[in-house]
Amino acid sequence: MPAFMYLLLPISFWSGNYILGRATVSAGIDPYTISFFRWSLACLLIFPFAIKYIRDDIHLIKKHFPILVLLAFLGICNYNLFLYVGLTSTTVTNAVLLNSLMPVMILITARVLLGSKTNKLQNIGILISTLGALVIVCRGSIETLLHLTISSGDLWIITAAVSWAIYSVLLTKRPPMHLLSFFAVTAMLGTSIQLPLFLLFATSNVTELTVSNWGAIIYMTLFASIGAFICWNIGIQKLGATTAGHFVHLLPVFSIFLSTIFLGETIHGFHGVGIILIFSGIGIATVLNQQIRKYAHRPT
Repeated sequence: MPAFMYLLLPISFWSGNYILGRATVSAGIDPYTISFFRWSLACLLIFPFAIKYIRDDIHLIKKHFPILVLLAFLGICNYNLFLYVGLTSTTVTNAVLLNSLMPVMILITARVLLGSKTNKLQNIGILISTLGALVIVCRGSIETLLHLTISSGDLWIITAAVSWAIYSVLLTKRPPMHLLSFFAVTAMLGTSIQLPLFLLFATSNVTELTVSNWGAIIYMTLFASIGAFICWNIGIQKLGATTAGHFVHLLPVFSIFLSTIFLGETIHGFHGVGIILIFSGIGIATVLNQQIRKYAHRPT
């Protein structure tokens, strides 16, 4: 399989997760049930393959247990649960466009948590992308902005994106474990954190879940969780993290296209303005900034 397919497949899997997530919550299944069973099944399936590596890494797991719990809380529990909660009251289009702010949020988070400095171009990119997000959450309306009538779903999606940004930055503190071991341990910890939330807040009757409901959850398990993780890491090994970062920008394209086909969502003018601003900001803060730095350090 061509190397780029290892990056393209996860993007398509995650796009499907947005579509099925929206369709499933619209069918009346609560987010706590979806997220808990998605990750419970993922743990059951991945554990037999990861047990050998977990045993090899047990000393690292014990030594770095607090950071593993924090990463599981942010990346497995918070991000996925908040995403599904957000999809109960916002569209897939809004969700993926707001999530496309992730590269900018990571820059901001790295500066706050690690003291990483941002340069002028990055700051300009952050400002432009933030303006694009503001256009989307306010539906392009000054009146909405003035009266702060922002969708609660949009706020949940932004909170999910912030959680993932913090998770991504803290991955620099990840213990030197085997990838399969790291994934299995954080998945199990994240699912354990979700268990009391599921017991307290889930409203769906599990015995009444339909075949299509379980089909969506199994898709999320096999493709959006396990398959995407494995393919993404292979892709990064083959092509590098920088190239992988550019593939993330295809997520809104795939998801919006699928949402118009399967969910009948409509693209409005303010979405177009938001897309242009967000991607312009990301392009300035990442691609353009990298090219200028590379040119500046080129031997003369």
